[in-house]
Amino acid sequence: MINEYGISSESIEEFAKRNRFAASPKFPQNLKTKSEVNFESSIPFLPIIGFENEDWNKMYQEADSLKEHYVPHRSGENHNGWSSLVIHGLSSVHTGSTTSYGYDSDNAPCKWTDVSEWCPTITKFFKSTFDYTKYRRLRIMKLAPGGYIRPHRDHLVESTSHIGPTNIALNNPDNCYFHMDNIGILPFNQGSIIKLNLYNVHAVYNQSKENRYHIIAHGTQGESWENRIYDSYLHWKEIYS
Repeated sequence: MINEYGISSESIEEFAKRNRFAASPKFPQNLKTKSEVNFESSIPFLPIIGFENEDWNKMYQEADSLKEHYVPHRSGENHNGWSSLVIHGLSSVHTGSTTSYGYDSDNAPCKWTDVSEWCPTITKFFKSTFDYTKYRRLRIMKLAPGGYIRPHRDHLVESTSHIGPTNIALNNPDNCYFHMDNIGILPFNQGSIIKLNLYNVHAVYNQSKENRYHIIAHGTQGESWENRIYDSYLHWKEIYS
């Protein structure tokens, strides 16, 4: 059961057990534009192609070098071992949505934080390569060994059931899985960039002995994303057919 805040009453153990299989969704085969792909509710996630040659090891090292400084994220929801640092946002430790701090989501005074100075490779990637014309929240998310993000959905209204935020894996330890309900384990490896439909209930369980570092990007996409999303769809629809 999902409560009014999107949190499931199911335990992480049971949720992970039910959804412990490789994701193999069926993509629609006849979409013609980026917009159709963006708003297609039957696409639970879309891996993005074209960023395979970045220095993911260096980015991981930068994220891990700050491991003592991450602050708990959404601790009131009984997640375990989940913490964050903000690269671009209200401050390095304001990890929640800007609206949760009383700001309008489009006009909040977001900026590059002091953490961005300690992550030059990561920051350069997002400033120069990723091609967002405007960032809102840009956060490194750490999940400690044995930690979990309990089953939940981020969006509560069915009309929001489409791909949205972009999740970037700086590493993804063996035996650490992103589970999506009735979809399975998402194909995250180091350097994976996946746009997610977070109306779907999902959870992460890190049963490894390593910290897991992913980045979540919220913002306005640049012109290159018009082709990037559609080309990614064309690539994956042959696999997920």
